[in-house]
Amino acid sequence: MTTSPAFTMVSKRKRVVKLCCLGVLFITLAYAIIVIDPTEVIVEDKLSMYEGSYLNRLWKKPPLEVFISIYVFNVTNPEAFMRGEERLRVQEIGPYVYQEFLEHRNSTFNPNGTLSFVPVRRQVFVPERSVGDPKEDRIMIPNIALLGVSSAAYRMSTFAAFAVAAALKPLGMAPILNITTHDLLWGYDDPLVRIASTLLPDIIHFQKLGVLDRMFDDGYDTVTINLPESVRNQQRDNEDSIIDDEIPDELADSLHEEYYHDMITQSKREEPIRDYSIDVWNGSPGLAHWGYVAKDHWDADRRNTPCNTLQGSYDGSVFPRNISKTEVFKVYRKAFCRTLPIAFEREGEVDGIKAYWFSIQENAFESSIDDPYTSCYCKNNQCLPKGLGDLSPCWYNIPVAVSLPHFYKGDPSLSQAIDGLSPNKEKHDAVIIMQPQLGIPMKANIRVQISLLTNVSFNSELRPFHNTVIPLIWAEMSLEKLTPELILLLNLLFGIAPYLQTGFVCVLALLGASLLATAALVLLCSNEVATFEYDPRKSIRYSTVNMIPYPLRKELEKYGEGEIIRREPLLIENSA
Repeated sequence: MTTSPAFTMVSKRKRVVKLCCLGVLFITLAYAIIVIDPTEVIVEDKLSMYEGSYLNRLWKKPPLEVFISIYVFNVTNPEAFMRGEERLRVQEIGPYVYQEFLEHRNSTFNPNGTLSFVPVRRQVFVPERSVGDPKEDRIMIPNIALLGVSSAAYRMSTFAAFAVAAALKPLGMAPILNITTHDLLWGYDDPLVRIASTLLPDIIHFQKLGVLDRMFDDGYDTVTINLPESVRNQQRDNEDSIIDDEIPDELADSLHEEYYHDMITQSKREEPIRDYSIDVWNGSPGLAHWGYVAKDHWDADRRNTPCNTLQGSYDGSVFPRNISKTEVFKVYRKAFCRTLPIAFEREGEVDGIKAYWFSIQENAFESSIDDPYTSCYCKNNQCLPKGLGDLSPCWYNIPVAVSLPHFYKGDPSLSQAIDGLSPNKEKHDAVIIMQPQLGIPMKANIRVQISLLTNVSFNSELRPFHNTVIPLIWAEMSLEKLTPELILLLNLLFGIAPYLQTGFVCVLALLGASLLATAALVLLCSNEVATFEYDPRKSIRYSTVNMIPYPLRKELEKYGEGEIIRREPLLIENSA
């Protein structure tokens, strides 16, 4: 049985419609994937900071291997130096390595879109990474308590300086001590500290004086950071639903006014709230020891500057997502007593994952009265030399300074005044390598040096130390690598998933375009066939079997322009 031409045309049209629908569907899916970006949706859902999220679980107890390598400066010419015959000569000894464990306790998601927590750190000695046992290795170091208290008195007045010198002389304290490395780092018994802790227990609450002991004496601070806008909106929606469903209207209005007052106030700031930036530290948005006062203080507009304001800084545990190369972050850690600005340096890859290198800015340890970002670090209109940051407010007014190791990026006179120092970028610069899409540190090498500032010209026994910046130790806080689980996750999310998604979009787009092109080609061929004239007579004439009845054949002859349709015999060859 033959298929009629009309039926064939209808069938072709249906095929064309099906091909067009499928083609449009595939192209629409490809466009939807581009617009929705499923990879970004997964990252936003799993790696945003909200209660129970994957990022939140990682952040509470980071599974990172953070090591602190300590290098001490041993004085090698104590006798010649004290006689005034030679400059102070030091020898770098180390590293003595400690592993640091961080835990964020008492984390609370606040209704105003912030997160409060208490960071708790502890250090454990790692002997296999160290050059020796700090409890056995002995070094020669300046007497920090003696020189520190004497220099602090010198800053007050001449009368105070001479009074302190007279009071210290009966104690018979040596200007240079021979102690173990452990005592230098974690505290040694000092008569001056013991007396001070007895007389001033509220100020000097420790019995021993150690460099690391003071650096890591963070106590229990409550830190509050700003959450991303998407999380803030989600929390506010949740609060709205709870308030609307369970609380009377009058009480709901008062709660709205109380809960979201801070968020409304923050939205009126000149600068937008930065994701995961510090909002308050122990209830204050600034550093009181650098002159910050409450916003309702009569002189707040003048005294509160970017130098002593913490808002907008970061605690270093997490940074905003989708970091740009123009970003400048201020990182605050209590041990540094100030914020340290870091800026983009270069880009590259770590474990096959895209990464940005950020380093401490050239002017990180500068201070100038005319610069609102550093003016608060100058006391009595006197600023420290380039490369030195004042730590004295965090060290009970003992004149101690922070810098890069060996005074790298500092005033050249600082390193030239001490024999044994050799600043080097590769060894002494501070770098944080971050994954830009996620905003987490992948590697880090934060290097800082603690030095003692001495001004003791009034004391003849200490005069060789006068006007000298003496390096005590330098520390390298390093995040060497991420855990295999995090590396796999980052590779999947930012290495494999984007390529798979792009490939899937290309396949869908190609399929859609191919189906549309096929439909167009089928339609074009059908139109060409339809242009030929259809002659029923010829179908009959040239058919091998004439099955059209005679009356119908007569009717068809009317349309044949008088040509008689002849019956053609069926020729069958017999093979017999």
